[in-house]
Amino acid sequence: MCHTYNCCTAFPEPRTYVFQMDRNPLTHSRDRLETKRSDFELRSGAGPIDGQNGNVSEGTENFLLRGPEIRARSFNGTLEKPSTVENLLTREQQDRIQRNATLLKFRRGNVIFSEAEDAHFVYFIMDGVIRISRSGENGRRQILSFNLPGDIFGIPDGGRYVNSAETVCPSCLYRMTWQRMQQIMADEPQLELHMLNKLAYDLRQAQARIMTLGVQTTTQRLASFLLEFVSIPNWFDEERQHLRLPMNRFDVADYLGTAPESTARAFAKLESEGLIQRVSSRTLEILDHQGLEDRRRGRFKQPGSGVPVDPKASLFVSTEQLDELGK
Repeated sequence: MCHTYNCCTAFPEPRTYVFQMDRNPLTHSRDRLETKRSDFELRSGAGPIDGQNGNVSEGTENFLLRGPEIRARSFNGTLEKPSTVENLLTREQQDRIQRNATLLKFRRGNVIFSEAEDAHFVYFIMDGVIRISRSGENGRRQILSFNLPGDIFGIPDGGRYVNSAETVCPSCLYRMTWQRMQQIMADEPQLELHMLNKLAYDLRQAQARIMTLGVQTTTQRLASFLLEFVSIPNWFDEERQHLRLPMNRFDVADYLGTAPESTARAFAKLESEGLIQRVSSRTLEILDHQGLEDRRRGRFKQPGSGVPVDPKASLFVSTEQLDELGK
């Protein structure tokens, strides 16, 4: 089992904390060089940051015990028994990655890396949400994904990062050099297969996102987005039916590929249809799960009937009503 033996602030963010792991002398020497190169500032007594109030967290020990994960849907499965999203790594593979990685803990809003920078590290998410984005030539930002625990990011393209990565909320990551990751995969073909499995899964997710952006209205996209996060226990309180969104409205708009004003109207539309109710700026009460699913699929409740209607098949909704419902 690995143990934390010192703590230092990570460059360039003054309130980011780094936990060095016990490891072999060769790797340890390399990390000391990385630490010196990055001008890490040692802080005795500093501890991990709790996501809610900034206090020392007890959760870091759980991360050390659990180890890094790569979560995806396995290649294997049948129509009768499809595979589910799960951690692909064995305990031995987790231990090996952990021995060669550094545990980092970031506050909300920290920049992990920016697009076009030289790429030296890959990251495994243990806790939190990471915003992956890219800017167009006009300077407009498009959020490509919100990465969650079990995701890996930072794989280089031609030696550089093609996207930017920032923390949406307090987050805990394992960081490993890309060179070392390649060495481990060369030694363990099964781990290399897991990486291929993960990249294929992420590609399918990206293809689904392209479909969402290409064929759905803004309100449908928002319903899809909310349903994605409802399936995450960390953010959805099933007992109270409260969904706590870690990102702000500008993040949501850039993820949905629309303006903040359009996103605000879409929220108001779902609320007027009795599907959600805003509790606070970032907390929603989900009133009708099936209604959200119908909205995502493009089926609307006809005013006064409460019955979902497929707009393509409906003979009772006028063109003007369809235009209004589809906003």
